[in-house]
Amino acid sequence: MNVKLRHDCKLQAYHLAVLAAFVLSACTIAHSQDTCPWMNEATASDLLGADVNGAVAGGPADSLSCTFTGRTGQGERTLQITVGVASDAHAEYLISLKRSCHSAKQNLNAIGNEAVTCPILHRKLVMGERAVGRVRNEVFFISIGTSIQNDPILTPAMLAMKIDAATEQVAGNLF
Repeated sequence: MNVKLRHDCKLQAYHLAVLAAFVLSACTIAHSQDTCPWMNEATASDLLGADVNGAVAGGPADSLSCTFTGRTGQGERTLQITVGVASDAHAEYLISLKRSCHSAKQNLNAIGNEAVTCPILHRKLVMGERAVGRVRNEVFFISIGTSIQNDPILTPAMLAMKIDAATEQVAGNLF
C-alpha cells in the first residue's frame, strides 16, 4: 500500500512539473506577441546605431505605436512608428501632414502613397526626421531623433537616409 502511495505522489509531482513547463512556455509565447509588426529590434538598432529596447502601445481607435529607444552616455536616440486605419485615408493623411510637417517637405517616390519626409524642429535639443505617408487605408508616421549634440551617427545627412530606409521597411510591411 505504501509503495502505491509513493508512486502516486511521484506521478503527481511529474504532472505538476509538466503543467508548470507548459504554463511557462505559454507565457513566453504570449509575451512574444508584444512585438512591433513593422520592424524588429535588430533593424531598429541598425538604423539608430545603438542597441535598442522596443515598446508597443495601442493608441486611439485603430492605431498602434512602436517606440525603439537606444541610450548612450551622451543621450538617447529614438525611432517611433505609428500606424492607424482611417475611413478616408487620403483626408487623414493631408490633416496629419499639415500637423506633422511645419517646414520643407521632400517627396519619397515609390514608397506607399504620398509619402513625404520633413525635418523635426529643433526643440529641447532634439534633432530628427519625420515621415508621413499612407498605404491604402492606413496612415503611418515615423520619426527618428537624437538628443545627442553633434551626434556622430545620426548626422543630418544620415538622418535623411535612415528615415528613407525606415519608411521603405514600414510601407513594405503594410502592403
